[in-house]
Amino acid sequence: MKPNNKQQLRELFFQAHKTIGIVFGLVFVLVGLSGSVLAFREDIDELLNYSIMRVTPISNTAYRDIDDIFAAAISQIPENAKLERFTMPRHPKAAASLSYMVETDDLDSYFYEVFIDPYTAIVTGNRLKIHGEDQFSQPFIQILMAFHWTLLLSANNAYLIGCVGIFFFFSVFIGLYLWRPANNNWRAALTFKWRASSERITYDIHRNIGFYGAIFLVIMTSTGVAMIFKPATRTLTSLFTVVHNDPDFGKSKPIKEGKPIGLGQVVKIADSVFSTGRIISISLPSSPTGVYVVGKISDSEPNKTRAYKNVGIDQYSGDILHVQDPAGFSAGDKFFEWLFPLHTGEIFGEFGRPILFLIGLIPFLLFTTGLLRWRQKISTRKRMKIS
Repeated sequence: MKPNNKQQLRELFFQAHKTIGIVFGLVFVLVGLSGSVLAFREDIDELLNYSIMRVTPISNTAYRDIDDIFAAAISQIPENAKLERFTMPRHPKAAASLSYMVETDDLDSYFYEVFIDPYTAIVTGNRLKIHGEDQFSQPFIQILMAFHWTLLLSANNAYLIGCVGIFFFFSVFIGLYLWRPANNNWRAALTFKWRASSERITYDIHRNIGFYGAIFLVIMTSTGVAMIFKPATRTLTSLFTVVHNDPDFGKSKPIKEGKPIGLGQVVKIADSVFSTGRIISISLPSSPTGVYVVGKISDSEPNKTRAYKNVGIDQYSGDILHVQDPAGFSAGDKFFEWLFPLHTGEIFGEFGRPILFLIGLIPFLLFTTGLLRWRQKISTRKRMKIS
């Protein structure tokens, strides 16, 4: 009996699903497992660097004035350093930090962080954060983040992981097609037959994990690919809605013998624009025309680590140069605002991290059960030939 078109199509999809799994499966596993760990990236980073990133809150004591904290940090950095960003503590037991860049004579760039106890304005430590030429000199979490989206092949080769992600994206949908029961016995397709043979149990585990985890895998993969291929994503999105360019916060007007205003005054100016939310970071001017950019977030926002409420402030006059307000975002702007928190699970608050941890295990389970099922089939064929 000749196979019909449906059988041929199913066999074609099966071969494609198997090939993608064999060729790229290990990459899926590594990216997924690293993503599971990165779900708790801030906590892990602080625990691994406890002595400099964690502080002991002083009972009934507020943070010291932000200018005092900033001054303590400035006293510990080289004169030729270029200031990058001042970051407020993310919780009561965390230190504040100041990031800065130092260029060597051969124009190599090193990015450092100095940490300050916000209750005492005392520096707790300093560390190298980013050095592109020597990734393994960076903190563990920084290395793991680079591994997650480039496999340590450098940022210029991140598109390779993006291409693998595209294959994985289609493999998920192929798997859903193969999962669909031919006899429309949906109940059997959605359950495990624990009393069946080991081959059947392996098949059921692979099939059901793939089905129940499909929506999460699609979200994680599509958002990751969209961020890696951001220019292409922006172009595609602009076909359907308006997508504004990244904000230009303007330039400061240098004043002869003028000195930059203090961070305390900068904070007051930002609070006059956005009265709610908390400040998470202040981008610092590294040149005479640079500006302060104060970022604030609210609990209602999807993103918990990157601010979309930003105020650009002239470093000398304190004039407000530009305001980025999510209230005025287009649908396309909202889409890009949601990409990262969807990918990291931040959008689900505290529940997002354990959810993301479990999602990161799915590729490992699928690869393991798929490989085991493949070997079981090979073993069965060998036994049949012998018999």
